Amino acid sequence: MRFRYSSIDASGKRVRGQVEALTEEDARAYIVNSGELLVDLAPQHHRTWFKLETQSEISLETAARFALELSGLIEAGAPLRKALDIQTDGQGKVSALAKGAIKQIDIGGSLSSALRQSGGAAVLLSEFVAAGEAGAGLDRMLGTGGRFLHARAEAFARIRSALAYPMFICLLAFAALTVMTLYVAPSLAPLVEDVDGGGAIQVLSDIGQWVQANSAAILFVTAISVGILFLLAKTDRVSKQLVKLSWAMPVIGSIRKDLDISQACEVLSTLLESGRSMESALSFAGAASSQHVARLFGEIAEHIRDGEVASVAFSAASDLPNDVRRLAVLGESTSAFPHAMKQAGEICHARAMRKLDRLAALAGPVLVIGMGGMIAALMLTVLGSLGSLGGEAL
Repeated sequence: MRFRYSSIDASGKRVRGQVEALTEEDARAYIVNSGELLVDLAPQHHRTWFKLETQSEISLETAARFALELSGLIEAGAPLRKALDIQTDGQGKVSALAKGAIKQIDIGGSLSSALRQSGGAAVLLSEFVAAGEAGAGLDRMLGTGGRFLHARAEAFARIRSALAYPMFICLLAFAALTVMTLYVAPSLAPLVEDVDGGGAIQVLSDIGQWVQANSAAILFVTAISVGILFLLAKTDRVSKQLVKLSWAMPVIGSIRKDLDISQACEVLSTLLESGRSMESALSFAGAASSQHVARLFGEIAEHIRDGEVASVAFSAASDLPNDVRRLAVLGESTSAFPHAMKQAGEICHARAMRKLDRLAALAGPVLVIGMGGMIAALMLTVLGSLGSLGGEAL
């Protein structure tokens, strides 16, 4: 049987491919024994390229609720199988995730393998669970993973909330400009053709008439362009350039950088506490965050392989925030490196949220003033032209 898989190799690069094996466990063992960190594994079905995906992906919030509930039940003394059985009561995605885990456990599988097969955010949670199954304490690692995923979901929610009002203002202004260009200006253009100050309305009228005459072609070209851009964004080269560009942007770049670094430091701290080697933890933590962080952590891992201590390797990474580099040195000197990385992640996350709140507080008024001024200028132009027309009539 053929299986398709996604994994992370020793250099931290994501690898996708196919493998032939009799069972799924044989395929998993083959990939793991090759030295790669398995992220996803699923049977390869024939003629699936034209089918729509029907299974909803596990969201960050669903995986976080599942992990925190299960952690609390296990910490209260419930065995894993009984705790999962309790979670299956009721409806919802958490219950469905628990039912899928029970099926795997009943046939001899592990909770981590069940989460990997569930896809979405459950794949990231599975790494925390695997560390717990390896002896770091399942309830503890579930709690850590749940809090990490919840913080990540909260960051995305804050970003969506911060962008909602500015986007609404932009859409409102675009709608007003569209109505003025397509309907109001063409109707007024014949009336103000010989009136002083009617030139702006004539320009808007010409644009509106051109758009109406070529609306089908404009919609077709727009749809094709959006489709091409969507496909290009899925390629590795373009996505890497987009991440690099987002890091270079003045304000948004610093927020994106802090968020990426914070979640990478959180994962790194958890994996180191579970006993994973520094190189392996760096590879997965970088790949779980973003391609830019994966490159940074890959360079740090390479310096460590060359014999440098972790503090020196982190200090040499100039793209890392100063907080992370200073805490790396402090953590190594006090033999508390995992805790130092956790603190670094919390500092970067809190700083990103503060910047995001300030950006949202500033963007709303700036857009209101800017868009309001633009609409006001158009309205004054229209009213001025109508006033001149009325004066000539008198």
